Amino acid sequence: MKRLSFLLVLFAMLQLPLFAASPVQYIGLNVPVENYSNMPRMRARAMDKSDFKLLYSLLKEEAFENGRIKMIRVACIGNCFTSSQCADMLSLFSFDSNKLQALEYLAPCVVDKRACGVILKVFSFTSNRQKAETLLMGDRRR
Repeated sequence: MKRLSFLLVLFAMLQLPLFAASPVQYIGLNVPVENYSNMPRMRARAMDKSDFKLLYSLLKEEAFENGRIKMIRVACIGNCFTSSQCADMLSLFSFDSNKLQALEYLAPCVVDKRACGVILKVFSFTSNRQKAETLLMGDRRR
């Protein structure tokens, strides 16, 4: 599983197409986000600690926040995360706007939404916490 997560992140960084067994022909950075949200999740449980540790180290090594967002976007394909894993990933971002953008990809993949308080604590401003809560609860009306 480590190798699969690493390859997904690597393909995203290199912007290489990867064939997928789904309605989406390629898992790449040029595919619209809307296609990802309707894909069935491959796992019913959160990513295990060793795979998450690898993903987190790759995210931490990425110098630019846009690169981190792209890596999170790819990592969300077929993976689920706990609230604490999401909070750890979001804590790598400096600005709330980037945290919210990453959370748009992560929110559908959170397996324990009842424990989402740990995610909300990552945000600096109350207004952004409210936006994050809206994303986590699945209400896309803003």
